[in-house]
Amino acid sequence: MSDDRAIALWTIFKNTGCPVAFITKETLEEWIIPEYPLHEAYNYLSSTHKSDYLRCYLMHHYGGGYTDIKLTNTKWKPFFMGLENSNDNMALGYTEIALGIPHIKGEFGDQIRAAHRELIGLCAFIFKSKSTITSQWYSELHKVLDEKLSDLKNNPGKFSLDQTGLKLPSGDISLYPLRWAEILGEILHPLFYKYRNNLIKAKIEPAFIKYR
Repeated sequence: MSDDRAIALWTIFKNTGCPVAFITKETLEEWIIPEYPLHEAYNYLSSTHKSDYLRCYLMHHYGGGYTDIKLTNTKWKPFFMGLENSNDNMALGYTEIALGIPHIKGEFGDQIRAAHRELIGLCAFIFKSKSTITSQWYSELHKVLDEKLSDLKNNPGKFSLDQTGLKLPSGDISLYPLRWAEILGEILHPLFYKYRNNLIKAKIEPAFIKYR
């Protein structure tokens, strides 16, 4: 972890005003529900895609909040209370920007980008567990990994930013079979659009500077 990441992590512990679970590969097993093991494809994912997978797993089975390791100066308790006290809403997050949805192509992508102010972003959010959104997110994620399992076994992620078609430092083109947003944004943004009337927008976003 870089110095900037370490500082950002400290701000999450210090400033959110909530208990924080920093999950690592050493502590992950404590969070896995025996009846719901990680998908077989998990071990073949890049570290970025492992993070994408785990935020789905944790939000579905446990609910609660997630944030990227970025500078955070906001108290989260009012956001938890706001979502908990709402009947029909399933998730809370910051208002998405159109540029945050480049991965949905065609007319449908244009519709989602036009409605971005009604959606929430992917870098910090709070979910109710086992909601309609998380259930469909979890199901669609596993469907993609079922389809890609054989290819992932043959071409596992080689580094954190791996994605299909990426030019590697060696000059070769990556055969890793997942697009950058295939198991997060390509699934979650359409679900946010579908259930946009069941989302709460709040100023929960971290700082998007100096975090690498």
